[in-house]
Amino acid sequence: MTTAQILFEQYKVLPSRVKRELKEMIIQEEAEDVVPLKDQIKEGLKEIKLIKEGKLKAKSADVFLAELRQELANED
Repeated sequence: MTTAQILFEQYKVLPSRVKRELKEMIIQEEAEDVVPLKDQIKEGLKEIKLIKEGKLKAKSADVFLAELRQELANED
């Protein structure tokens, strides 16, 4: 049995009130995660537009990967 299946089995035996609270908490957390991602996508699209217009120099793959590693390390 996977972890998800175990969690679901536990969820099914919860009282209705607790199920509702849990759903609300999950929805709220997902909503908080969506907003920053949306902003990051918009910022990335702006940078692509500037690169196409020649107003911003594209980064090399090495620089991009180094920045990505740094961001991932900062999330921990």
